[in-house]
Amino acid sequence: MRIAICDDEKKIRELIKERIHKYYFSNNIDFSIQTFESGRELLNSDLALIDVLFLDVDMPEMNGMEVARSIRERDKDMLIIFLTAYSEFVFESFKVDAFRYLVKPVQNHELTETLEAVYKKLSTPEEYLNFQFQNERFSIKYSDIIYVEGMRDKIWFYCNSGVYRWRGTIKGLNEKLKEKGFFQVHRSYIINMNKIQKYSSQMVLMEGGYEVPVSKYRMNEFKEEYIKFWSKIL
Repeated sequence: MRIAICDDEKKIRELIKERIHKYYFSNNIDFSIQTFESGRELLNSDLALIDVLFLDVDMPEMNGMEVARSIRERDKDMLIIFLTAYSEFVFESFKVDAFRYLVKPVQNHELTETLEAVYKKLSTPEEYLNFQFQNERFSIKYSDIIYVEGMRDKIWFYCNSGVYRWRGTIKGLNEKLKEKGFFQVHRSYIINMNKIQKYSSQMVLMEGGYEVPVSKYRMNEFKEEYIKFWSKIL
């Protein structure tokens, strides 16, 4: 596991580094840690060598949100964990697919829970949805799906890697997806809760700029599920 810490305060970098080292070393988990004192220094490094990033939000020159947006243009899979003294940035973190959001001073039990979640995430094999359409087989990551559109027996998967067709029903597909962090917001649409950027009373703005309508009959349940989903992250 390759970990990076980016914070302009040396004291914070060393404290987080020490805590991470203590936890993973005591649990006999292989890891490496590198530190950066600015976002620019981080972006000039080889991002392919980083699996997990602890990133300070409030930094001079280039703040953490700007750094994260730049990272997402090059790397969709890195686990980004924000560190900040200000909880109001939490909703901005959704837009860059943050894995966790830790408020300073970071409590030991919160960091421990995050490190456990990181290890579980990286050690669990990626799950794929396998299907066939017009004699061609497809295998796409559940985490790659932004949303699904269904019309009668036709299904469209809108993913980071492109759009895929399948013949099936939205009802049958929803049974499979709801255990994977998805929610049916409309009779014709299922969304990946992890790809939401913001929502209003009528639509959800998804990663990639997609706008998905929300049924007024499902809005209350959607809000409840959204809160439950993000309570696991915050």
